[in-house]
Amino acid sequence: MGVYFNPRNESFTQAKNSRIYIDKTGLIQELNMRLSTEDKCIAVSHARRFGKSHAAGMIDAYYSLGCDSTKLFENTEIAKCADFKKYMNQYNVIHLDISSFWDSYKENIVEKITEYVYKDFRKEFGEELDYGERFSYVLMSVYQKTGIPFVIIIDEWDCVIRNSHDKNLVHKYLQFLHSLFKSEESKSFLALAYITGILPIKKIVDESALNNIQVRLRSIMDLQKKK
Repeated sequence: MGVYFNPRNESFTQAKNSRIYIDKTGLIQELNMRLSTEDKCIAVSHARRFGKSHAAGMIDAYYSLGCDSTKLFENTEIAKCADFKKYMNQYNVIHLDISSFWDSYKENIVEKITEYVYKDFRKEFGEELDYGERFSYVLMSVYQKTGIPFVIIIDEWDCVIRNSHDKNLVHKYLQFLHSLFKSEESKSFLALAYITGILPIKKIVDESALNNIQVRLRSIMDLQKKK
């Protein structure tokens, strides 16, 4: 449906069509158990090449209202669960790759993220939303309008932290994340947060901004083996 809002399932389709494909859909069962609970904010922190981004595309395909992934998940691990269709393609999804924004918008990354998500919103809602309000308020407005909560996926969440020496920019970015995951509005609109990166959140100076996110210092493969 959109680029950042309710993306389609092309990423996971490509992964499944690849010559080598490893089924990691068991992760979805763990995420389903956390939907709209106190444990709904999850950070997967690990070195590169551990499948974090691949999993993010899989989560898009499973939750996003922008596609129908019924056939895509046939004969997967998650399909063995009795209620796996209960949550499939039932959520408003926002998926952001922070590294791609950082490449082009180092000085005003928060403003540009907001701008591009709003472009997708305008395709769906036109000018019915008050885009002059803060981002979290607009997300709450979408939730109130549709009755559908959000699944927010952020890939390379720590890109700004790792690459910027501008304390004001870092603080602004962390406050942006705080608005998504810990604000009063997010208590209403957020069903699940899944963020990936290299840095464990506990090492961030402004820890209080994200202290409700559970850090998983294991790869997606480790989570799959847990089942």
